[in-house]
This record gives sequence, C-alpha cells and structure tokens, in this order.
Amino acid sequence: MSNGLSESALRLLPVADQQPLCASHARSINTDPCGNALFIDALVLVEVPLPWPKPVFEHPLLRSFTSMADTSLGPTRVLAAVPSGKQSGIRVIVYQRDKIGVQSWGFRPKDSTELARFANQLGTTHPDELDIPRDSLQPPEIAVLICTQGSHDVCCGSKGTQLASDLEKQAPGLAIFRVSHTGGHRFAPTALTIPDGRMWAYLDTQSALSILELSGDINDLSKNCRGWWGAPSGPGQVAERAVFEQMGWDIDLMPREVWVNETAAGWTVTLSVALQNWTVEIVQGRQIPTITCRAEGGMPAKSAYEYIVTSVNSPT
Repeated sequence: MSNGLSESALRLLPVADQQPLCASHARSINTDPCGNALFIDALVLVEVPLPWPKPVFEHPLLRSFTSMADTSLGPTRVLAAVPSGKQSGIRVIVYQRDKIGVQSWGFRPKDSTELARFANQLGTTHPDELDIPRDSLQPPEIAVLICTQGSHDVCCGSKGTQLASDLEKQAPGLAIFRVSHTGGHRFAPTALTIPDGRMWAYLDTQSALSILELSGDINDLSKNCRGWWGAPSGPGQVAERAVFEQMGWDIDLMPREVWVNETAAGWTVTLSVALQNWTVEIVQGRQIPTITCRAEGGMPAKSAYEYIVTSVNSPT
C-alpha cells in the first residue's frame, strides 16, 4: 500500500527487496525532522520498571494514565521512564512549560493505588495542592529525555539506548531519562531537552552535548531540531526553528508565543519574542514516504510532508 504517495514520493521508497530500518531510510533521503515535535504545556514522567508493553499504558502502573491528557496544567504528555535506581519505590516528575524554561515537581506515591490517585487528582488539582507525598529529590533542572522503547520500535530501542549509554559515559553527572515513545521513531535517536523543551532528531553524543552546553553551531544543530514544545506542530514549529536560527540560543531565554494562519499559498506564522513580532512565510515542501521499519520495500508506507521557509521578517 502506498497510501496516496505521489510519483516523486514513490521514487524515494527503498527498492522492493530491501528491508531498511525506518531511521536509516529517513536519513538516506535527507528527511527534515522539523514540525512533528510534541505541542504540550506539561510533561509527566512515571518511573516504570522494564519490560514495557506496547502500548506502554498497558503496564499495571500506568493504567490510570493516557498518553495525552487535559490536566490542571493544560495539555499534558505522560511518559514512562526507566527507574534511576537511586531510591526504591515509585517516582513521578512533572515539568510544566513556563514563560521561560520550566516549573517542576517531584512526587513519591507509596503504591499503585496512590499513583492512580495522583493521575486522577492532577486532572483538576494543581501540583502544589496535591496530597501525594513529595519526593525528597528535586527534579533536575537540566535533563535529556531519550526515547529507548524497543517494544515500540527497534530504531529507538537500539539507537536511543546506545545514545543514552554513550552520554552516561561522557557526562556522568547529567540527568538522563530513558523514556517511552515520544513519536518520530524514524528520526532515532530522538530526545527532548529540559529546560528549553526542544525535541531533537538524528542525535549523536557530540551533538547532544553541544545542545545541552549551548555551545554548538546553530545552523548545524538546527537540522536536528524537531521543534519546540510551545509551538503548534507543522508550520508553527518550522517557523519557530527559523527564528531560532536567526536569534541563536538566546531565544530560549525569552518568552514567546506562536500563531499560525493558513493562506492561499501556505501559512503565515507570527512569533512574538519578548514582545517583538517576527513573521515567517511557509509553503508545503516535498511529499515523502514514512516507511514500515524492516519491511520489504518499506511497505506499507504512509504519506508525510516537509515544509519550506520562504521568508523570515525580523522586527523593525
């Protein structure tokens, strides 16, 4: 099944007798990863022992949760995380996107019943007011969340796990969470960095450290950017990345909002950064196939689109 792929997209498929990994194929056709990051207000990490089922929410500890939920903090994504081993028991970390960076809370439900009560209460009750026991360990201010769920996709299971292991050796003091599926496994290894809330693709150890240290070349690293969690998916995230390329790391130290308007030609995206407006024009780019991992010819394949920035107008 080609699911409506154009002739140009069909030419990007693997040959019929090949069974490539989806991440390897995405790299081979130079797929732009931007536009498919999470668009959320908050993130909940629940430490869940391995092995994880697919979907991970079939795990007994997670049956009171859903992948996406409307909570007291707004649209919230829930992820399983491999326990750190520093303390026994259940650990829950909440990160909420703030105007700049994040706010965070840590909890220690004493059992699965109390964890389920946490899940129910968070829907209407702010974390400051929950009656769930607090964690004595403060959530790390700087962290990297790497998708390593091999039960969901072999690319994340292999490439993500290798990246996490390499980073642990290179930066032993860094908070590294091995988490469940965050989407975009064809871009493995993928990660989300805290406190900036950016999602990343095609990472290696050096690029990950450059991002965390804010020391890398923006124009090089922006090719790895899947988007910022405060921008709408698609054109909104692509436009925010374009302004990120112009402003550099300083953009993550400034409050910003993103509005997307569809036009006859594509999209006009307005970014308010520290109360100054940028305007970015976006058009639809090439249609590309999203293949089935390790299947002959990558089939069945789904259709996806890239986006092209045609202009970036800075504040006058």
